Amino acid sequence: MTKLWLRGIFCALLCGLVLPHVQASPRQPEEAKLLAEIFPPGCHFSGQFSQQKTIQGVPVPLTSTGDFYHSCDLGLIWHTQTPFTEAILYVNSSNNFKADDKGALAPLTGTTRYIMSNIFVRLLKGDTSYFTDEFAISADMQSGAVTLRPESEYIRKGLNTITVSKTTNQDTGVSLNIEVLDATGQRTDVMISAIEPYDFSGKRAAYEQCEALYSDTSWCQVLRSPSRY
Repeated sequence: MTKLWLRGIFCALLCGLVLPHVQASPRQPEEAKLLAEIFPPGCHFSGQFSQQKTIQGVPVPLTSTGDFYHSCDLGLIWHTQTPFTEAILYVNSSNNFKADDKGALAPLTGTTRYIMSNIFVRLLKGDTSYFTDEFAISADMQSGAVTLRPESEYIRKGLNTITVSKTTNQDTGVSLNIEVLDATGQRTDVMISAIEPYDFSGKRAAYEQCEALYSDTSWCQVLRSPSRY
């Protein structure tokens, strides 16, 4: 059950693994504009997340909360705080780890690694070209939500839609809600909030900011020098 909670949105996005390349289409500039409106700001930011996943046979949604730090130069720390403590440390497709509540590291393998690489990290990085190539993208004019539908018939057997909506509040700032609906009707909701953007460049500055957030762990060192671990 712990692994199920941790993966949350990642498991719902499994079908992002085997996507064929799609040639550019005339609609892509408009789709890129829609994506720009809902991607997180900048290349370096931190925030909080809450997640709910509805599982058939489970009477209440599985809920988890935590915080994260993302840097295009360093990687991603996705830290679950409740109902257990665990972190995913993602550097790139070859170097990524899972850290337990005692600090022990294990290589991240299989489904979780590939889903992070192909979908979730690309979303945080604002990888416009990937999503315009692999998904049909549309917007709801009333709500402003942007919906991504896989264009591969094979992928549609597992995934129905990914819907992302962005809200801005004077007190709480920018929030992103990511809703994943699979082909069976099962839904996963992830709310990213309290987004704090950072204005710097370079791996050293990214590392220093990471240390300011997670100084009591070795996570930032893992992102900076993954080969040592």
